[in-house]
Amino acid sequence: MRIALIHYTQPPVIGGVERIIRDQALALQALGHEVSILTRATWQPLTSYEAVIVHNVFTMPFDLAWTQELRDLAVAQPDVRWINWVHDVASINPHYAHLPWQEASYVQLSQPVPNALNVAVSEVRRQDYITATGLPPEAVRVVPNGLDFAAVLGIPQRIAALQLWARELVLLHPTRLLRRKNIELGLRVTAALRDAGCDVLYAITGAPDPHQADGRLYHQELCSLTQELNLASHVLFLGEDGALSDDEVRGLYTMADALFFPSTGEGFGLPLLEAALHRLTIFCSDLPVHWEVLGEKGQYFTNQSKPEEISAQIVQWHQTSFVSQPRRHLWHRHEMVKICQEHLEPMLATANQST
Repeated sequence: MRIALIHYTQPPVIGGVERIIRDQALALQALGHEVSILTRATWQPLTSYEAVIVHNVFTMPFDLAWTQELRDLAVAQPDVRWINWVHDVASINPHYAHLPWQEASYVQLSQPVPNALNVAVSEVRRQDYITATGLPPEAVRVVPNGLDFAAVLGIPQRIAALQLWARELVLLHPTRLLRRKNIELGLRVTAALRDAGCDVLYAITGAPDPHQADGRLYHQELCSLTQELNLASHVLFLGEDGALSDDEVRGLYTMADALFFPSTGEGFGLPLLEAALHRLTIFCSDLPVHWEVLGEKGQYFTNQSKPEEISAQIVQWHQTSFVSQPRRHLWHRHEMVKICQEHLEPMLATANQST
């Protein structure tokens, strides 16, 4: 669909609405739409667009002549999918009380937009717009603001494409494929978490160690165990697709919920420090060196612990985590592509039938 996003200014101008329309445009483009961001200087003609999303121009007093032109165009083009996207409502904002609200050019800001769907960015703004216009509650819907999470956090494309935020729990294991890294325990714990109803992903970063003769054999054994446990959708051997860059590993730490480090032997355990710097909870074997590095900050288990016991330990932590649960909530509610898929695309398909 050919879509125009309209606002007073556009990036690189800095502002909250500018940020939203930039991310909204990128999300819609990622979903296959043709999107243009237009301002007063670039908006004409609008005849080539199938949908026009107007951000704030119908409710703010910064260019009243343009507001009237857009309202007139909404009347003249009823087949276009018009969406009035409300971030602010000047007519009931005390900061704008000094304006001459009795004049016709200002009155239009409190009048419903012809042939348009109305979207508010929060329930507060929805109530504001209902108060200003007298529209019935069902005439204004809420679509929350969202972000391009990968851009905000600097996640490289290779890692962002994994969509790890969609998983309930992500366990990261930065390691080459060495037997002493005990990856098979990670696989069995992942199976136990899956069986407990958790949508878990176990991400292993490395490839077989080129200095170890049985590295490829160990990799084959791990792949066979993955198949045996039916874990294909719950395990990623990221090294199979080529070595990860430092930025990509950093992105994994950012997106993971916890480090899983079940080694049977270590001289230090550098990922413990990396995970701590990224504020991850660390589940690790109770080797003396791990205690030396982490002290009481680690979540320890013995190499004799059963996978189900370790799984229960992780579940107990996860259910009470003050970090991972809010992050999952943010992804489910505020990731921009997800918002466009679940809220905006259905509106684009029906908006011109709603007047």
